[in-house]
Amino acid sequence: MSENLPRVETVVDDLYSLPPADFVSHRAAYVTRFKKAGDKAGATRIGALRKPTLVAWLVNTLARRDESALAELFDLGEQLERAQQRGDGHRLRELSTARSTSIRALTDRAVSLGRDLGATVGDNAAREISNTLNAAMADAEIRDRVRAGRTVVAETYSGFGPALLSIVPDPPDDDDDAESDPASPEVEDDRPNTDEAERNRLLAELESAESDLDAAAVESAEAQSDTERTASEVRSAATEVEQIEAELEAARARAQAAREAHEAGVVQAEFTAEALEAARIRVAEARSALEELS
Repeated sequence: MSENLPRVETVVDDLYSLPPADFVSHRAAYVTRFKKAGDKAGATRIGALRKPTLVAWLVNTLARRDESALAELFDLGEQLERAQQRGDGHRLRELSTARSTSIRALTDRAVSLGRDLGATVGDNAAREISNTLNAAMADAEIRDRVRAGRTVVAETYSGFGPALLSIVPDPPDDDDDAESDPASPEVEDDRPNTDEAERNRLLAELESAESDLDAAAVESAEAQSDTERTASEVRSAATEVEQIEAELEAARARAQAAREAHEAGVVQAEFTAEALEAARIRVAEARSALEELS
């Protein structure tokens, strides 16, 4: 009877809720389980899942532990988009301040969750969490991954794709900014500089390569296991063949002995039949002689 497997989506959620150090071993266990149950498609999909970075895991944990706060952040992003489309400078400044406050609070929350779970979270990781949350406000695909708790690497918004928040103004630094025309507010480009973007790209490639290496190692281990199992089966079959051949040889010897015994029995039967016939003749002759004397 086939095993009652969980849904693949349930497996994905389970894997991306795990610390990165536990991801590969659990993924391999699921792949083996699905293969044994005959679900090759499910095993292939699970095996292709990429191991999340520490930052991605912290964002995923935040999405699972504080879903309502993330929903508020994304709602704030939609309000920013509408204000930007209207050119409402005053509203943009208010929302930008709220955005910065919300991202800072959520970043602190993610860092705290990670430390509570035993992770070492430095300043760079905190900065990448903030970048990822900011990118999620501006890019629908990133937002969907973050909301689902399936982030794989730290995210940044490149300024291409959906035209949501390629630029979002930050709050003014002094009172002079408040005197500027509200219809034409000063804005800052939130896109990372070229060096940071290249660094993030290389980090993502490194994570992808490491994930592929992990997957290859799992496949190699499974292949080695299959090879060892097959070799064991070959040895077992060879032993069985040897036993059968020995039994066959013994059966042939018994058959030969039986044939020889049968042939000897036939000769003995013929000899006995001849002796019986001779005895009958002597009995007949004796009776005849006895009758003549009478």
